[in-house]
Parts: sequence; structure tokens; C-alpha cells
Amino acid sequence: MTDACAGCGACLKTCPERAIRPAPRGYPSPLIVLEDRCTGCAECAEVCPVSACVEVSLTSLLEET
Repeated sequence: MTDACAGCGACLKTCPERAIRPAPRGYPSPLIVLEDRCTGCAECAEVCPVSACVEVSLTSLLEET
């Protein structure tokens, strides 16, 4: 989830793993991704009207560290 998130909930309704939830009060984004539940299917990225959901390759992130 990026800073562009408007909190419309399209991704929340689409996620087959229920990995997207409303963020706690005071959190910088309206929604959060529960990384332990996310399978990387990118369904959220396909329905996001503001391109706030981005597909991230966990393998690529691990290789960068």
C-alpha cells in the first residue's frame, strides 16, 4: 500500500486472502496489508483506482538486503 491510498476499500473487498484491513487510528494510510496473509496475487493492484496497491516481489526485497 502506498501513500496514494484513498481508503475506497476496493482492494479490501477484492482480496481473496482477507489480507487488507482498515488501519488503526493515527496510521498514515487508511488501509494496511497483513503481510503474513498476503500471497502476492495482485488482485488489489488490478482494482485500485489510484494505483496505491503495488505488487512487490518478496524475493527481490530479500536480495536487496
